[in-house]
Amino acid sequence: MPELAIVADDLSGAAESAAAFLLRTLRISVGLQAPHRPPVVDERSAARVIAVDTDSRRQSPADAAASVRSAIAVCGGLPILKKVDSLLRGNLAAEVGALQELYGVAPIVASALPSAGRVVVDGLLRVGGMPLHETGWWHAEERPVPRSVSEALAPLATYSVPLATVRQGGEVLAKAFAEAGTAGLVAVCDAESDADLDRVHAAAREVSERPVLVGSGALAAAAARAFPADAELGAAPRSAAEAVLVVVGSAAPSLSVQLTALEAAADVVLRLDPHVLLRDPRGMRRDIASRVRGSRCAVVSLDGDAGVRPELAPQLAASLAQAVEPAAADHRALVLTGGETARGVLDLLGIDRLTPVAERCGAVLSRAGDRLVVTRPGSFGSPTSLADLVASLFTEPVPEEPT
Repeated sequence: MPELAIVADDLSGAAESAAAFLLRTLRISVGLQAPHRPPVVDERSAARVIAVDTDSRRQSPADAAASVRSAIAVCGGLPILKKVDSLLRGNLAAEVGALQELYGVAPIVASALPSAGRVVVDGLLRVGGMPLHETGWWHAEERPVPRSVSEALAPLATYSVPLATVRQGGEVLAKAFAEAGTAGLVAVCDAESDADLDRVHAAAREVSERPVLVGSGALAAAAARAFPADAELGAAPRSAAEAVLVVVGSAAPSLSVQLTALEAAADVVLRLDPHVLLRDPRGMRRDIASRVRGSRCAVVSLDGDAGVRPELAPQLAASLAQAVEPAAADHRALVLTGGETARGVLDLLGIDRLTPVAERCGAVLSRAGDRLVVTRPGSFGSPTSLADLVASLFTEPVPEEPT
C-alpha cells in the first residue's frame, strides 16, 4: 500500500516531486490521470510514493477542482501533498479550495523554490530578486500576474506566516499553523531556503499526522528528507540511449539560448512555424517522421519568433504532440520539456505510467517499460543544461525500471 500521494497539475511537476524521493526509495510511480483510464492508485501497488498528474493547469477553475477531487478520491485516505507551480501558474485557488472542502481543514501553502531563486518574503514571490509581477515569466499566460501568493489564492482567506516565525520553527511555527487552521484560513508561508521548508514540513506534522500541504517541488523534497528510507535501495541494471528525440514545447524565455547550445550537437533540427502547426498538425507528421528516422539526436521545437497568442497555448501543445507522434513511436529515448507537451506526447503513445529512476541536469529520467522518458519544466536550467542532459544520455547509463 502506498504511503504518500502527490497530486500535481502537470506531468513535469508530478515527476519532479516524485523523483525527490529517489534517495529514500525506488518504489515510486507517476500516474497520468484521465477519465477513460483505470485509477492511478492501486492499494496492491508496491510503490511507496504515488504521484498523480491531473493535467489540470490549463483547465477551467471548475474542471481543475473536479480533477483534484477525482485524484483525491482514488488516493484512499493517503497523506496528500499538493504540488503547485512555483511561479503560481494554474488554478491555485480552485485546487487548494477543493482540498480544503474535501478534508475540512485549511491547507498549508509553501510555494518557494529556493534552488531556482524563487523565494517568498512578506507573502511576495521574488524570482531572481525581482517581484514576480515585474518579470516576464507570465508572458504566455492569459490571466494577469498575481502580486502576492495570497492574491493567487483569492478568494480563499489566508493567514500570513512571516519568515521570522518560519525561522523559529518548532512550537512557535506549529502554533501559527494551529491558529490558522482554527480560523479556517489557508496558511501562506514565507521561505528563502530549503531549511525553511524543512521547518514548515516538520511543524505541519506536529499539528497533524496528515497535514494538507501545498507547495513546489522543494516542499516535496522536504517531505522526502523526512521520509523513512528503504532498508535496501538496491541497484538496477543500467543502459545508455542509442537515439534521442527532444521535443521542446515550452515557451519559457530561458529556452532560446538552451536550444542554440543543443542544436549545435544535434544531427536533425526542426523549428516549426506554430501558425502552420496549428492549421495542420497531421500534415507535418510524415515530414517530421521521415527527417527524424535514422538520426542519433533530433530536436523538434517551435519557432519562437513567430509569436502566438497565450490562449492558443493548449491547442499548440496538442498540435505539437500530434505532429511528433509518428517520430516518437520508434522507441528512441524521449526528452520532453513543458508539462503539457510531455503529457500530450505520452497520451498519444498510450503511456499512462512512469517510474522515475534518476535525476540529472534538472530533469527527471523515468522508465515506461523498456522506454526512457525524460521530463523537465521548460523554465529550468542553465544555458547548456539541455545540451548537457542529452549528451549524458549517450554516455552515462540510466537505471532500468526496478523489478
